[in-house]
Amino acid sequence: MRNFFKKKGNKEKQEQTHTLYKRAFYTIGILIIYHFLSYVAIPGVDSKAMLKAAQSESLTMLSMFSGGSFSSFSIMSMGVTAYVTAQIIVQLLQSNVIPKLTEWSKQGQTGREKLNQLIRVITLVLGFVQSIGITAGINSVSGYHFLIDNSIRNYVLIGLLLTAGTFIAMWMGDLITENGLGNGVSVIISTGIIAQWPSVVHKFMKSITKHGHVKYPILGMMVIGIIVLVAFIVWFNQSERRLPIQYARRETLTGSESFLPLKIDVPGVVPIIFASSILAIPQTILMMFSRFSTKTWYKVLANFFTLNTTSGIIIYGVLIIIFTYVYSSIQIDPEKLAENFQRQEAYIPGVYLGVPTSVYIQKLLNCLALPGSMFLTIISVVPLVISKNLASDLQVGITGSSLLIVVGVITEIVRQINGLRVKTEYKGFLDSHFTFTD
Repeated sequence: MRNFFKKKGNKEKQEQTHTLYKRAFYTIGILIIYHFLSYVAIPGVDSKAMLKAAQSESLTMLSMFSGGSFSSFSIMSMGVTAYVTAQIIVQLLQSNVIPKLTEWSKQGQTGREKLNQLIRVITLVLGFVQSIGITAGINSVSGYHFLIDNSIRNYVLIGLLLTAGTFIAMWMGDLITENGLGNGVSVIISTGIIAQWPSVVHKFMKSITKHGHVKYPILGMMVIGIIVLVAFIVWFNQSERRLPIQYARRETLTGSESFLPLKIDVPGVVPIIFASSILAIPQTILMMFSRFSTKTWYKVLANFFTLNTTSGIIIYGVLIIIFTYVYSSIQIDPEKLAENFQRQEAYIPGVYLGVPTSVYIQKLLNCLALPGSMFLTIISVVPLVISKNLASDLQVGITGSSLLIVVGVITEIVRQINGLRVKTEYKGFLDSHFTFTD
């Protein structure tokens, strides 16, 4: 009998050991499939005209969410853009804007399913409208040579195909979230960002090369800057504010032993993604009216909604700050957290239960949002300013924001791996026996 339980325990441990590998290979497999789908081109378009339109800044921004597949105008060109925008809309509306959505947000799993269903409906509408808008914009930028057939039927067909690609990307993201590593949508976005890095590096090397000679001082400064930037991002992402918690039934625990860890950057990379997604919308609309590019109103709008001008950079930074404050309260609901404290007979020392606790947490989130928003803005805006003064066509600023997203996603995946390692009692990572090490 003892041997039976011993064998059973060893079998369970072996099954647990394979869990992490299965999740890792599952994630890689989904990303490979996504990559191959990005080569499935949409029929009825002129690929040569697409190459010309692909240099548009709005498409460069949108490519961040689709793995750069706008260069080939594939079925996955829209990526998760519409889905991210739909999430923005629903999350903002459920913050005491529409009572019904606020009620759903407090209904637990049932409410989350209703909100997810609403997000999918909005994604369907936005995806179809945005697909047709982008198609019309590219056709306008290319001098109406992009579409082989300019009929309404062809527009609708292309819109349906691109919208289907959005739902495929959304479905793959959900699969990664459930069965893989990390948040699926964030992983897909970061994969799209990494796919653009070779092109960005090539443009940068070309810009610092003159008469066949590379300007090594500039190259060295850039490499050192990136290393320092990554180290700063990792350090800030791991910084936290420990909120002391006291339990009525465990008076022996002190605040140093019992606390609620709050990240200094509460919303993570979400404000960057939201701001980029919102800024891409007017750029897409302006593409549709490129024939008016000589008009004053077009130049004014184009000057505001671009990352190559001072006004555009300021708007981008303001959007990041606003979304940081808004999403901090969405990520951690002070009222719900105060209710949970009361149910668990827990309290913050020196703060009364109920409404005072909720107010205290909200003030704390506002205090954390200040350094968090400054951090996100500096990481995103400083590279934009550098690219504006060095070479505007490099769009290094997008790479700066992208670097923050990629590092944030990798940090989250590492945190999940450590959690699985502790749960399954792994000994190590990639040691001689291909297990996890410290």
